[in-house]
Amino acid sequence: MKIPKNKKGQASLEYMVMLALSLGIFAAILYVTNSMITSSNTQIGADATSRAVEGIREAADFIYTHGHPSKTQINIMIPSNIENISIQNNIVRMGVSSGLSYTDIYRVTKGNMTGDISSICPAGGCHEGYYVLDVKSIDPAAGSYDINITVV
Repeated sequence: MKIPKNKKGQASLEYMVMLALSLGIFAAILYVTNSMITSSNTQIGADATSRAVEGIREAADFIYTHGHPSKTQINIMIPSNIENISIQNNIVRMGVSSGLSYTDIYRVTKGNMTGDISSICPAGGCHEGYYVLDVKSIDPAAGSYDINITVV
């Protein structure tokens, strides 16, 4: 059977329409998948930051409760989206960037804290990875109990 000349163009056009619809559906699936991966990476980073801050708070409260000469070490994981870390007075705070937004995750401890964790976040930005922190009690001076936190 021979296909008339005027029907060949219609078949080609139908194939192109089907290809365009297939590509459109594929692009939509890729967009949804990409947005889901991005949001889950952001959530994982925020959860890891929350666990790190909570771990520091728990260790500091443990040392504060037990007093001098208590000492312990903790392992924390710093995710890639940390902007800064600060330990001042009785607040542990980590700044997390998630896309275009910025969030602070913090916890309040029972005792005042001091320490140097600048090796985690030098001037060029924070380094992702696992860190061991030394949490120890400082000899009480004038009735105040301080906790010192340093990177091992």
